[in-house]
Amino acid sequence: MNASGSALRVTLDVWHPNCWTIRTTERVDVGFLAYGVYSRVDGRATTHVTVYGDTRATIERALDVVDGFESVYRMSGMKGGYDRRPAVTPPGNASRDLLVEHDGETQISEAFFARGFAHAERTDIHDGSERWTLLSNDDRETIQDHFAAIRKEEGAEIAVQGIERATNPSNGGAEPLPLGRLSHRQREVFRLARDRGYYRWPTETPAEELADELGITTSTLHEHLYKAEQKLLDRSEPDDAEP
Repeated sequence: MNASGSALRVTLDVWHPNCWTIRTTERVDVGFLAYGVYSRVDGRATTHVTVYGDTRATIERALDVVDGFESVYRMSGMKGGYDRRPAVTPPGNASRDLLVEHDGETQISEAFFARGFAHAERTDIHDGSERWTLLSNDDRETIQDHFAAIRKEEGAEIAVQGIERATNPSNGGAEPLPLGRLSHRQREVFRLARDRGYYRWPTETPAEELADELGITTSTLHEHLYKAEQKLLDRSEPDDAEP
């Protein structure tokens, strides 16, 4: 049990073999937002996903790839088809909501849920990796032990991006930033700057070091941060939960 009495929020990058969403994003420039995998007693699973991309044609190519996997049994589209402004705004210019029936044995979700983790936010899959945000009652050492076991059992790669106390905005916690507005690159750069203390005073990590870590020029770093800050501070658009 977490001795502090407070749940912990864990952010991860996850790769695991034979996952149809990961394999699709390795072949087509699209992403998926997954809202939970619901396993059944027959070994199958049902998942609600939003597939997003820059064009409808790109999404169609991705659906053709998904349809070709033996582990995917059936896909059903939602009423309305393509939508540039769905209830949850994903990156990209086009998106489509799907209900997918697939082989539950190819998913890693149960390995986390069986160890007491719960989803804090939707899972964002792009560029051959899954971005998870989970909640846990366990302490940090136990959480790391869980991840070690999952890596071994599932042949997975799990990179822990952060473990922190979970907060509830309605009870005085910090208001979550609408990071769903950002592109993946903007989100990556902004999160690194925030985590490295770039926005603290005095600055803990200068821009030059952040740029070196990201393999970009300082001017490119400032460009990404400026665009990210502009989107985050624009209150004219509806906020979305951080993916």
